[in-house]
Amino acid sequence: MIIEIAEDARTLKSSLQLGCAIGLSLILAPAAVAKPGWGDWQQITGSDEAIPYDAGFSNLELGGYLEYEQTCADAAMSAQAPLTYWYRLSDLVWEIGTGEVENKCQIGNETVATYSSTAVLADIDEPYCLRVNTDVGSGLRVRRDPTVMSPQIAFLPNGNEISPESFPVLIDTDATGRQWLWLSQNGWASISSGAGEYINFQLCSSTDM
Repeated sequence: MIIEIAEDARTLKSSLQLGCAIGLSLILAPAAVAKPGWGDWQQITGSDEAIPYDAGFSNLELGGYLEYEQTCADAAMSAQAPLTYWYRLSDLVWEIGTGEVENKCQIGNETVATYSSTAVLADIDEPYCLRVNTDVGSGLRVRRDPTVMSPQIAFLPNGNEISPESFPVLIDTDATGRQWLWLSQNGWASISSGAGEYINFQLCSSTDM
């Protein structure tokens, strides 16, 4: 787990020193950087009911989020300034229902800390269904392992609908950045060639089930 700290040394120097003192991994970075495969930052201004995702699917992720919140609170107390909280979702959340959420807190226009974790689309339709929809060829190869070098063990034609065994679904990213979806037949199918690229699966709409 890495919590990134990005601060103006003149205005938030004390917060940076605090983060170092408690042993966090600190990375200086711009406050808002566009990421391939991610949506825009959205400010959290109301109740949790307005947030379109669920997160915190393991004790590790819950613990990391609590540490992130404590870092934000400590920085605000040190700077004697109010915080704002933001989130952005990866494209996969909207397309296949599972992806990542990145949270950040800010003092003014300066990012204090960020935290990323697994996210799923809130109030997703049941039964959970994904449809194969490739943009190249007539479908997807299913491989034994999440790499294009692995042997093909099955084939999913376009239009085929699958019901993943788990939710959140299991996603793996290989060394080239290609994203893979684990299927119930113990194989893997390519979600996309990389973050921000075409996504080979889509959520089935409620009218299709």
